[in-house]
Amino acid sequence: MSKPLVRILLPSRFQVITSPQNKVVQRLERLRRSKAAREEEGHVVVQGIKTLQELGSKGHHCLRTIGVTYDMEKGPIRSPALDVVTAVLREEKDEDREQLSRGSLKEQGSGVRGKAFKADQYVAVSRKLTTRILGTDSPTAEHEVWAEVAIPDRSTLFSTVAHVPTASTSKDGKSGSSVIEKLLVFDQVSDPGNMGLMIRSAMAFSWSAGWQTPGTVDPFNDKVVRASRALCLDFPMKVGGRWTELDVFLKSREIVPLVADMVPGWISQEEGRGGRSSSTTSVAIDSHRLVWWNWPSSLSRSKAPEKIALIMSSEHHGVDGRDGVGEGSDEKRREKDEDRAAKNRLLARAVRVSIPMNPAVESMNVAAAATAMMWELNRVLDSQVKKGMSREGDLDLQIFDRDA
Repeated sequence: MSKPLVRILLPSRFQVITSPQNKVVQRLERLRRSKAAREEEGHVVVQGIKTLQELGSKGHHCLRTIGVTYDMEKGPIRSPALDVVTAVLREEKDEDREQLSRGSLKEQGSGVRGKAFKADQYVAVSRKLTTRILGTDSPTAEHEVWAEVAIPDRSTLFSTVAHVPTASTSKDGKSGSSVIEKLLVFDQVSDPGNMGLMIRSAMAFSWSAGWQTPGTVDPFNDKVVRASRALCLDFPMKVGGRWTELDVFLKSREIVPLVADMVPGWISQEEGRGGRSSSTTSVAIDSHRLVWWNWPSSLSRSKAPEKIALIMSSEHHGVDGRDGVGEGSDEKRREKDEDRAAKNRLLARAVRVSIPMNPAVESMNVAAAATAMMWELNRVLDSQVKKGMSREGDLDLQIFDRDA
């Protein structure tokens, strides 16, 4: 004898959707596929109950839709979808709670704890529709959980007016300092996996914020959301920032631009001859320390800049790569020309910083290089602070000069 269908076990708040033509499904698909839709609606779709719980613990309570994967023909709903259903049931009317005590939910979901997930609407869809909504390469789990989460507005953090340190508040009610000391600039990073990993590393190392330049993937792209474990919603990001804006912003905040670059040939040649750097203790490249070059005379050579913007370029294009030359309308071409000029000005005054590598390796993946550089820059800046407090002396930076 076959088991009866268990549709009645879902709380009354849940709408069961079976058609791909349903308006909710189509809207969620548009959010995944279209940057314009995400900008217009201000939401992204986030997968996984653990990720959603982490977002909730950090103040992301603006959920428009919560969805669970549920195929009625396959028997009782199970965790993690069951965790959401059970939590919602706890706040439902008495008759729904009576269903919980009678039905197979009790058998499958005993011991589930946690606060109810608050949302404007709740839906239950098949595994096939879940895969369609999330756009995953492989079918999703049978009892998956996902939600439509609001994108926080942190635009005031990137004001170019005369800067006075204040506390900023985003749409989700979270407060934070408006002081940006370590900015990660994404230059033509087109791979969403790399973008997500760089955001995770920046968050892990407590970098202040990010800046998305033209040619870089949308930080709220569905693959970026997955690769970053939705940390893109926590990491303050200037979205759609032009180089003209970045140039003004860095000057207004007195932030020194650093460009991640390959060790140039003239330094490698000097090293081969036992060449010189401004380091007081070393005459050749120390492969375990960053190499600094193009150091301006306006900066002290005894310490690193206290506020920095690290510009990371895609491995394919490189920092001097050009994108979209001559494309678009006259106005668009004019904007690109202005941006290119601003980028060139910024790069000309920027300090170059390099990771010494085995010569057998041509280049590093941008996410791996960014992770290594952010960690090492943290170490350098922290050491600088400790030396300053203990008055032990200047920091020994590995700075090379072309005319040394």
